[in-house]
Amino acid sequence: MIQSVKVKNLSLSKDNVRKSNRDAGIDTLAANIAAQGLLQNLIVTPLKKAGTFTVKAGGRRLRALQLLIEQGTLPADHTVPVLVLSNDDNSVEASLAENFQRVPMNPADECTAFNFLIQKGMTAEDVAKRQGVTTRFVEQRVRLAELAPPVFEALAAGEITLGVAQAYAVTTDVDRQARVFAQMKTSYYGDNPDNIRRAILNGTVKANDAKARFVGRDAYVAAGGRIEGDLFATEGDENWIDVDLIETLAASKLEAAAAELAKTEGLAFVTPIAATHVPYDLERQLHEYHAPARALTEDETARVEALSAENDALIDQLEQELPDGSTEAEAANARIEAIERELETIEEARHEIDPALKAQIGTFVYIGGDGEPRVHTRLFSEKPVVDPNAPPKVTGGASGDGDAGDNEQGRTLSATLIDELATQRRQILVAHIASDPAMALDLTIFLMAQNVVFEQAHIPNHSTLKSSAAGFPIFGFRDEGSMASQTIDDQRQKLDTSWAGLPTMTARFDAFRTLDDEARGAWVAFSIARTLEPTLNVAEGYRSNGFHDHLGRLLDIQVENWWRPTAENFFGRVKKTVMLDALEEIGGPILRGRYKDAKKGDLAGTCASLCNGQGIVEAEIREKATAWLPEAMRFEAQEKPARTPLRSTFTEDVEDTDPAEDEDPGEDGDDAIAPEEDDDHGSAGLSQAA
Repeated sequence: MIQSVKVKNLSLSKDNVRKSNRDAGIDTLAANIAAQGLLQNLIVTPLKKAGTFTVKAGGRRLRALQLLIEQGTLPADHTVPVLVLSNDDNSVEASLAENFQRVPMNPADECTAFNFLIQKGMTAEDVAKRQGVTTRFVEQRVRLAELAPPVFEALAAGEITLGVAQAYAVTTDVDRQARVFAQMKTSYYGDNPDNIRRAILNGTVKANDAKARFVGRDAYVAAGGRIEGDLFATEGDENWIDVDLIETLAASKLEAAAAELAKTEGLAFVTPIAATHVPYDLERQLHEYHAPARALTEDETARVEALSAENDALIDQLEQELPDGSTEAEAANARIEAIERELETIEEARHEIDPALKAQIGTFVYIGGDGEPRVHTRLFSEKPVVDPNAPPKVTGGASGDGDAGDNEQGRTLSATLIDELATQRRQILVAHIASDPAMALDLTIFLMAQNVVFEQAHIPNHSTLKSSAAGFPIFGFRDEGSMASQTIDDQRQKLDTSWAGLPTMTARFDAFRTLDDEARGAWVAFSIARTLEPTLNVAEGYRSNGFHDHLGRLLDIQVENWWRPTAENFFGRVKKTVMLDALEEIGGPILRGRYKDAKKGDLAGTCASLCNGQGIVEAEIREKATAWLPEAMRFEAQEKPARTPLRSTFTEDVEDTDPAEDEDPGEDGDDAIAPEEDDDHGSAGLSQAA
């Protein structure tokens, strides 16, 4: 029998079969009841106290009603219709029937219903409020309702899942949806959302792309650019369709910035590069110019000394006398900042370039990864720069960087005597440098830095110390676009080259020694780092080097933040079993089994998408996937002892303590000799004469 009962006289029965997730979605259900009313009665049985009942079926509706009364949305004496069962034995069966026999609504029907309400004039916000869902949920369902007819019909018939339908809905172009759907229907692995989304978005650019950010959304739209929002991705994620327009707008904007920079700075040229880096090949076609920093004037020197002394005194006061946060401390900090700005101004004045020289040099402007234009910090010229203010060259004297000129003493000494005297003088020089560690360290850094700066020029520095860059093992291979290569380029641009423009090694060395510790430290770090040859965490072969892995661990390198496996750089170039092993490592046997029958090409794309955080998987699996690396790219190898005794000129032979005598001596290991490489493609390690 149906009757009306006050909510406060109802309580939840222990016989209700729903024991888990009882409170899930109560807020949503409450909002729906507030908007629509209670559309289905509760099922109850009477308690001993007259007028009170226990709810056997409809516990979630009861909790939603109680929440609305608690919030003040419904009055405290609100009544609801209930069906009263006289036989308590049927209560569990009734609860089970109500929960078990309920059929989930088809997603296509949901989409049609939401779209119907929108077409009736309701806003997405109104529908969301009345149905107890988010506005974005309503927008997503409406987008699905507008899918191409064959796609929507497949969703309604249960031929495709909701996730697949969402993949098609990343674009509003129903013609493109229909074309891709027709292709995917006959594809062996055409029901994978990642593959569908990739096919749908082929030829588009994300809104967070560097060029898109540089162009700007308003300028792109004003020029007729089309944008599609992906309601099923992160909030605000968009796809810019007209790639050619983006390229045109970026090039035009960058050309204008280059012209303005050349005019403002008085440069001969500023070349725009519509990319996130300046190609190395373009740099090699030009001459690199290094502007020498002039010496400080007497007035500037006195001012720098006075400012430095005042700065040190203020720091001592802050550390010993002035309380933190006091007016005096704030004034001292403000003065320190002013001193730093004045010192920077004096330093910048030392690097000013003569306008006559500026008219011969130029640089590049390109797009940074953040979408902002960047000016290349290095300067270049098409021909060697000629200083019009330089004194005329005097013939017959000693050259700055070369050997002694053709002077009278040189003609009176025999070649043998010259070699003998040079050898003896070398011994004297070596003995003194070896006893002066500070000088030796300065000389080491300087020789390596000079090798970096004048890599393409021959400067006879009469030292075997080199810091030549290790060559890539594959001729013509370029990696400028990677995060690591862009970081190296940024590091190179930040190096202080104020000493490099001076005409002689003597002048360059003296100027180099005046650099502060941080500037010289940056040079030694960059110079040493570039000598490292390519190695990999592989079991054998001369690319294996456990010491490099040890360095990686000491530096706590997180490779996954710098490199991700894609179909192009890894998955598409390994066997299918390697990809399946990767999936199992990420998500266990279940994930492996899910893709075991996929074609190799499709599997490579799926693995790449998953490892780049684009796969539709559980949060735990996504976290593992975005951190997964092939073993070869991990810094996990351990260095092995040499198989033969190491001979040293300072100590006794270092015996091999490795007891594994049964190893095949023909196997490659950490100390295997690498094949000789041509000078153009190989690399010279760091060496030094004793």
